[in-house]
Amino acid sequence: MAIQFLEALLDEHPIGFVACSADGDVVYMNATARELHQTFPEEVRGTWPTNGEGRPGARAESDLLKAGNKEYAIGHYRTGAGSLTMLVPVGTDAGVLESIDRLQQAALDFEEIFRHSFDGIFVADGAGYTLMVNEGCERNYDLRASDMIGKHVSEFEKAGWIRPVVAAQVARTGQRISTTQYTHTGKTILVTGIPLVDAAGKVRKVIINSRDTTELRQLQDALAQTREKLRRVDEENEALRLQNLRVDNVVLRSEPMRRVAELAARVARVDATVLITGQSGVGKDVIASLIHRRGLRSAGPFIKINCGALPHDLLESELFGYEPGAFTGAQRSGKSGLIELANRGTLFLDEIGDMPLDLQVKLLQVLQDRTIAKVGGTKTRSVDVRIIAATNRDLKQMVEQRTFRDDLYYRLNVVPIPVPPLVDRKDDIAPLVLHFVQEFNERYGFRRVVSEQAMALLLDYRWPGNVRELRNVIERLVVTSESDVIDPQFLDGVLPVDAIDVEPSSFRHRVERFERRLVEEAMRKAGNTRDAARALGLSQSSVVRKLRTGRT
Repeated sequence: MAIQFLEALLDEHPIGFVACSADGDVVYMNATARELHQTFPEEVRGTWPTNGEGRPGARAESDLLKAGNKEYAIGHYRTGAGSLTMLVPVGTDAGVLESIDRLQQAALDFEEIFRHSFDGIFVADGAGYTLMVNEGCERNYDLRASDMIGKHVSEFEKAGWIRPVVAAQVARTGQRISTTQYTHTGKTILVTGIPLVDAAGKVRKVIINSRDTTELRQLQDALAQTREKLRRVDEENEALRLQNLRVDNVVLRSEPMRRVAELAARVARVDATVLITGQSGVGKDVIASLIHRRGLRSAGPFIKINCGALPHDLLESELFGYEPGAFTGAQRSGKSGLIELANRGTLFLDEIGDMPLDLQVKLLQVLQDRTIAKVGGTKTRSVDVRIIAATNRDLKQMVEQRTFRDDLYYRLNVVPIPVPPLVDRKDDIAPLVLHFVQEFNERYGFRRVVSEQAMALLLDYRWPGNVRELRNVIERLVVTSESDVIDPQFLDGVLPVDAIDVEPSSFRHRVERFERRLVEEAMRKAGNTRDAARALGLSQSSVVRKLRTGRT
């Protein structure tokens, strides 16, 4: 638009302006110069060649040009891109001459701006022939201006310099076009072609603005690759973490527990209410702790209360708190309840099935309205707390028996997480045994280890008390063992014989089965018998035999 405005301004000027390229070709005439051009002798018309001083060749000897009944003084100015000839009517007043000087300075400024623009600027005529090219354009396309000026833009594509070219399309359609070009040196160029039209609506020039986006594209590609690598690393780290996940000093290794841990990790990212179910001792509190630690409220408190461990009246005051003088023996200042203390954090209600019905109503209000009222008080206050509940009872059956409110059950059971018993996740037993042995060794200052034979018996036990029972048994074995090696004889009186999975097989067969499990685990990690044998300290042939028959 700036070029179009400047040309329109020059067309109204009484002075004739003729701009020539460095090669002497006329690239612009304003309206006055075009009119005077008709009166020039034949040898002056056309390309208007210049002599060494930049003056029109045919009439260079004269500083005056007579056209009709007027005389014009000829002024010549050389610029870096060519020359400018001005035809000034004789007798023009000083004000006009001053305007000419200002116009000359403006032309020089425009040339400097054009030449030093960081973006490439390419100018073609309405037919697609190149008129002007700045340094930014040369840099973008790795071509010299002399390689392009005077050539039709179609030659650039034929030569393989630029693809696609857009100047001809802009001239043909008269529409602004933006696209991406690729150069012969592998650059990516973002270009916009703008048409300049005359009064009749015909395209007389095309301006192409170009910017090298190669570095930007390379940075975007590198960023995308880095993000993909980080995503894969995150996935691998998550997989490794879940393979041996430790939460509150408990190891989760088996496939069933990894699925539970994955579900808990996903639920932790939202603020939904969770109901954890499972037998006593399976580790429901561990899952609740995992959800809190990986959740949005990890910076807040984690408050746990066992609903079956406190009398009815005490449970209510512990949960909701009480006002001063609410009952005999109450503190004079009153007391905040656990729900209030868990504000902006997590409240874990263990054994929720043991909560009395009247307290269930008050808990439902907390879940619905996020408000509490202390015992002995009437004023309610807002709380921002996440509820995680757990139970070893069948709440759905209790709802049918009307011993548990159905509306509270559905409020709690937004995301159910069932935790399997230890008998259904035997892959957890060995790592849990090793973990507990290490824990109690550090606590009591021992250096106990469990023999393979004793480990085989521990793996065969059904563990009705689940992880809690396993932990207690290991603590007893560490404390009471007469040597640092815990052998099968130390299990006598610790594990009931009738609770062991007694298959029609001998003690030796159970030991062999355990050894086979160790070999299979080593094979999964190593991927071949040679590396597995090295890790186990066995010969390769022994590993092959154990995999084949389970016997040495």
